[in-house]
Amino acid sequence: MHTDHRYIEALRRNDESLIREIYRQHQVATLRWIQSRGGSADDARDIFQEALTALFEKAQNPDFILTCPLGALLHVICSRKWIDRLRQKSKDSEVRNEEERRYTEEHDRDTLSIAEEAIAEQQRQDRLARAFEKLSDLCRQLLSLLSQGIAPRDAAVQLQMNSVDTLYRRKNACIERWRTEFYH
Repeated sequence: MHTDHRYIEALRRNDESLIREIYRQHQVATLRWIQSRGGSADDARDIFQEALTALFEKAQNPDFILTCPLGALLHVICSRKWIDRLRQKSKDSEVRNEEERRYTEEHDRDTLSIAEEAIAEQQRQDRLARAFEKLSDLCRQLLSLLSQGIAPRDAAVQLQMNSVDTLYRRKNACIERWRTEFYH
C-alpha cells in the first residue's frame, strides 16, 4: 500500500479537505500536460474532473488499494481520457501523434527511473509537510485557509486580524518561513 492511499480513503469518506488537496497537488500538472498537447484549459479541467470521478468510482471498491503515487495514477487516467477525447473529436493525426509519443515515452523511460522519480517526489512532499509542521499555529491556519479558497477578507476575520493588509504581510512572512524550513 502506497502512502498516497490516504487519498483513496478520503474519496471513500468524501473528506473535502483531502479532496481539495488532490486538486491543489495534481490539477496544474494535468493542465500543463493537456495544453502542451493542443488542449485548452477547459479541456484539462474537464479531463481532470473525469479522472477524479473514475478514481472515486474505483475507490468505492473496498478491495482497491493504491500501490503507486496518486499523481502517477491520475496521469495515466488523464492521458487515456485525453486520447479518448481526441478520438471523439476525430483528430486522427493528433491521436496517432499522441499514441506514438506515449509509446516512445513508455519505452524510453525504464522502471527504475520512474521509481526514482516517484521516490524523489515523495521525499519532496514529506519535506514540505515537515517544514509546514514547524510553522506557528497561526501560519498553518492562515496558509490552510487561503489554500482552501477562503476569501482573504473572511480569513482575516476568522483569524482575528485587523485588516487584509495585515493578513497579506503575515502570509508573506509565513511563506518565507516555510521556504527557510524547507531548505534547511
